[in-house]
Amino acid sequence: MFIKTNNEHLIINILGIKIKLRIKESDKTLKLLNYMYENDIYIKNKCVNIPNIKSHDDTLKVLVNSNKSICRYGDGEFNIILGVNIGFQDYSPQLAQRLKKILISKDKNIIIGIPDKFTNLDTYEPRTAYWWRDYMVNKRDKIYPLLDFEKQYYDSGISRPYIDLKNKLQSPYYFNKLKGIWNDKDIVFVEGEFSRLGYGNNYFRNAKSIKRIICPAQNAYDKYNEILSKCLSLPKESLIIIALGPTATVLAYDLAQNGYRALDLGHIDIEYEWFIRKSKSREAIKNKYVNEIWNGKISSKLNDREYKSEIIYNLAQKGE
Repeated sequence: MFIKTNNEHLIINILGIKIKLRIKESDKTLKLLNYMYENDIYIKNKCVNIPNIKSHDDTLKVLVNSNKSICRYGDGEFNIILGVNIGFQDYSPQLAQRLKKILISKDKNIIIGIPDKFTNLDTYEPRTAYWWRDYMVNKRDKIYPLLDFEKQYYDSGISRPYIDLKNKLQSPYYFNKLKGIWNDKDIVFVEGEFSRLGYGNNYFRNAKSIKRIICPAQNAYDKYNEILSKCLSLPKESLIIIALGPTATVLAYDLAQNGYRALDLGHIDIEYEWFIRKSKSREAIKNKYVNEIWNGKISSKLNDREYKSEIIYNLAQKGE
C-alpha cells in the first residue's frame, strides 16, 4: 500500500487500485483561507468582491408585502451549473443553461435568492458554518463568474429559518410571517413524490384549499415539459409553492413569466417539522423525504384519504 497527497486529496494505492479521498481541512485552516471574505474591514474597504444580497428579514418583507415570485439557488443548483450530479438530480446541460440564465435575469416581478454565505458565517451553527466555509473556499472562484455583481439578490435561506441558525429565537416569527403569504389562498404544491408538504402538521391549514401536482422524486427535470404543462392549466389566481430541487428554480421562473405567483420554497416543510420537534440537528421525518440525511431518503407509499384527494396530477414514475 502506498499513500501520497496532493493539495486536495489523499491517494491510497492498494495492489494497483487507486483510491482518492478528499482531505478535510480543519475549521481553523478554512477560516484562514476564507478570512478576507468574513472580515468586515476588508468588505467595507472593498478589498474583496461580495454579491449584493438582501437580509433574511428584508427578503421576508418582500415576499409578504408584494406579489413577487422567488427562484432560489443553493449548492445543488450551483453544482448542476458546474456540471456535477447531485443526490436527486443528474446533471443536464439544458437544466444548467436555464439555471445560468435565470441567475442573472432582470425581471422585476421575480426575485432571485442565493445563499447569504459569501461573507461572515457567525450567525450559523458551527457545523453549517464549517460546511459553507469549505464550500466557498473550494467553489467561490467557480461561482463568482456566474453572478451579476450589479444585481440585487435575496436570501435563498428564506425557506430555512430554523435548523442552521445559531440563534433560533426568531424562528417562530419567521414561520408565522411566511404563513401569511398563503392565508386564505388556493395553493397548489408542485412537489417530489415523497415530499408531502404540510402532511401531518398544521403549517398550511390557514390556506383556503390545497391541491398537489406530484412529480418524480429523482430527476424531475426529465419530465419538465409535462410538469410545466400541467401547471399552466391551473387557474391564474392559484398560489404555486414548489419543492422540487433545481427543477423548482426553473419552474418558478417560467410560471412567473406566465402570470402566476410561484414560490420556490423547498425545505420549508421539513424545517417546520424540525422546528415543532425542537430538533437539535437534522433528523428523519416519518413519511417524508429528507434528502440531507442518509436515513431520510424514503420511498414508502402513503395511504391517506385526505392526502390522496388533494392530488390533481401524478407525474411520478410510480403513483401513490
